[in-house]
Parts: sequence; structure tokens; C-alpha cells
Amino acid sequence: MSSDIRAIETEYNGYRFRSRLEARWAIFFRAINLDYEYELEGFQMDDIRYLPDFYIPSIDRWLEIKGQPLSIPEIKKCEEFCYRKGKDDIKFSILIGAPQPVMYQDEGTGQHLLGVMEYTWEWTTSKLYPENTRILAQGIVREEYYSRFIPAIWKVQNVTDEQLMDAAKKAREARFEFGEKPE
Repeated sequence: MSSDIRAIETEYNGYRFRSRLEARWAIFFRAINLDYEYELEGFQMDDIRYLPDFYIPSIDRWLEIKGQPLSIPEIKKCEEFCYRKGKDDIKFSILIGAPQPVMYQDEGTGQHLLGVMEYTWEWTTSKLYPENTRILAQGIVREEYYSRFIPAIWKVQNVTDEQLMDAAKKAREARFEFGEKPE
């Protein structure tokens, strides 16, 4: 990818987002009535600086938004943040691309909404998975890498399937060109 391609800063809901993709996720969160804080706080971790994209207070969850799978330095930064926050306290997800519902096709009853694709930080502490276990991170990193981030489906509590589908559609269809402002 050429280094002269940059995300377009986008204003929405009183925030100046670093990219249209982040603004689309903000639209999604608003449409499902999740209050969010954008770039709430930066963190210094030895020689690493990290600024998570979103914090959702009502579900105590940190979110990182990416347009494509992460580089190894990017995922290591997310991992370090999770380790430093502590296994009992941290809820962290990486969302890649625009909000997209994940559907399940049942031959007998048709399609069913499962939720939204995410990669979530998991502390595996069972006898099968001791503290230092890492799993092949497929889809989240551009190359082979083992991590505690695992693919998952995020189903937001108290949000109907119709609301989630509508929110994802609003987010994906949002236009900001020529001064347009999505609802």
C-alpha cells in the first residue's frame, strides 16, 4: 500500500474522528443507544504510547477500530495494553472494517442474526489453557501470529436483531462528502 494514502478526518456527533471508518462505528453505537467516548485517554507503557479508539462505559469495554488486519507491532501494542490493564479488569475488542452483521443460515428456519464480528481479548485460565497459552490469530493479523485475541461474535444486550441490522446499515451507508451529516 502506498504511504501517501491517508484516512480522511471526519466530524460527527461533536467529535473529530481520525477516519471515516471510526465515524461509521460511532454511528453504529449511537443507533443501538450505546454511549461512547472517543480517544478517552492515552497510555504510556514504557516506550510504547497507545490511544484506544473507543471506550463504552455502559459495558466497560475498550475498542480498537482498523480498516484491515493489523501489523504485528499494532497487535503487540493492543496486547500490552490488555496485559497492563489486568486480566480481571480488561474487556477489549478489535473491530476490523465497517459494522457488518454476521448471519447464520439454518436450512429449516432461514437466516438468523448472530451479532457483529469482533476479535476479543481472552484470558484462558483453565487446565487445558494455562496462563501463557496463545492461539493462532487468524484474520486479525496480516501474517502468522499467536495471540490471546480470538475471533468472536459481539451480540449487544438489549438490542434487537432489527435494531442491529438497521444500525449496521446506517453506518455502512453514511456519507460525509460535501458536508453531508448522517443522522
